[in-house]
Amino acid sequence: MLHIPPHSLVVLKARRAFYKAMIDFVFERIDNIPKLKNINTRIAVSMFDSFINDNIDGILIGDPKELIVYNSNIDPLIKSVPDFSVAVEYVFNYEVFREKKKIKYCAYNLASDLGIDTCVYCNRNYTSTVVSKNGRKITRPQFDHFFDKADNPLLALSFYNLIPSCYVCNSNIKGTNKMNLSKHLHPYIDDGLSDIAFSYDYSRSTPSGLEIKIITPKLSKASNTISIFAVEEIYNAHTSELRDLIRLRTFFSERYFDVLSAGLLKGVIVSKPDLYRVVFGTEYTTSNFVKRPFSKFKSDILKELGVI
Repeated sequence: MLHIPPHSLVVLKARRAFYKAMIDFVFERIDNIPKLKNINTRIAVSMFDSFINDNIDGILIGDPKELIVYNSNIDPLIKSVPDFSVAVEYVFNYEVFREKKKIKYCAYNLASDLGIDTCVYCNRNYTSTVVSKNGRKITRPQFDHFFDKADNPLLALSFYNLIPSCYVCNSNIKGTNKMNLSKHLHPYIDDGLSDIAFSYDYSRSTPSGLEIKIITPKLSKASNTISIFAVEEIYNAHTSELRDLIRLRTFFSERYFDVLSAGLLKGVIVSKPDLYRVVFGTEYTTSNFVKRPFSKFKSDILKELGVI
């Protein structure tokens, strides 16, 4: 689980652009509630006036803990009043937001503004946003709803509930599994990397003879999050990456990275992060792990092997 610093300039700018676009989107749809069919629109409009309209800012850009408060106050009404429920799902419609719009702000804009290049849950798959020169939207990260949007429709378009992730983590693994702040790491709140350590062991029960392990404090938010995304199981499909690192340790002396820097590149000015990126194909600093797949994994294994 990688951390997204909530007060970084990139995130604050992305949040500002998101709010500017989505506040207009939401109020436009609120104005259209009287046009909805098959519901009592007078009830829906009245409940929006009483419980939603004055709280739009908090619902859109409130931090995760604030979202819980808004949701706990309003969600019981959503679940008990069908007409209100239909209107909420119409207004906070994620499916409209995720459409590939050519002009209006959409999920591609948010993904591009955040610039998250690997899945924050697994750090295994690239999630780069790609748009062609003529503006054709090609690919972007999926947005996982930390608080499941099916059970929490009010939070379907909340900035801090939209977590950039890969298809495998979001759709194949997590699915509708429930997450909460007390039991799981939230990327915008928790910097949990120090509680997660990749390791390995030799095994007779695996085809590769190697087994990747993830060490976390027992019954912790880190262990629960690793479990819900099956990170250990997924990484064991990549023992070839581990084997290459072990071979590197076998072929070269301890502290290979330092020897390479001091010896072969003597007199050449190359920063440690740049050299590390060239040699191992991943990022050196923790804050940059999100830029390249396997950065956390390789960092932990290389340290255990004594290579760096």
